[in-house]
Amino acid sequence: MNEYDTESDFLRKFVGKDQRCLERIYMDNYENVQQYILNNSGKSEDAKDIFQEAIVAAWLNVKEGKFEVQSGKSLGGYIFQIAKFKWLDKLKSKEYRATIRLSGDNHSLPDPQEDYGEEDELKMKYMNDLYNQLDEKCKSILSRFYYENKSLAEIGEELKYSSETIKTLKYRCMKKLREFHIKNTP
Repeated sequence: MNEYDTESDFLRKFVGKDQRCLERIYMDNYENVQQYILNNSGKSEDAKDIFQEAIVAAWLNVKEGKFEVQSGKSLGGYIFQIAKFKWLDKLKSKEYRATIRLSGDNHSLPDPQEDYGEEDELKMKYMNDLYNQLDEKCKSILSRFYYENKSLAEIGEELKYSSETIKTLKYRCMKKLREFHIKNTP
């Protein structure tokens, strides 16, 4: 921001779509957003899309006066927060979630198909191994939620629990999976 007198001047240039200002924003912020998304199940294409969406959202908010310069608050940090929330929303969305269906009592992940690469096969095997360490109740809840795309209320009805209980149990099951992962990571 050296070529700009103040943060307010920088924001004015941003709203005015000043080319040098936009380039500076990309240079200073894209890498952080990309790294966050790559570290949280995303790909480079996802990072590009999310960063673009965050820039547009930040631009609109600055233009409409919803973002103001305050001490300790930077435009770059604001853009990162928008990107982070957009990515988390995408991860939670139904379109992003896997829609693999499990039949009957088979609670293991599907075998990788031939068109998967060796790295994908290793990841699938690793995830299957972690999943198989869970107790039957956790397998049942996670299978219904992630693979059958059932709501917490539907799972609660099926298992004779409240949706809040299922939410807590699902959280504990995911925590167990993370613990298994940490324990198995060198």
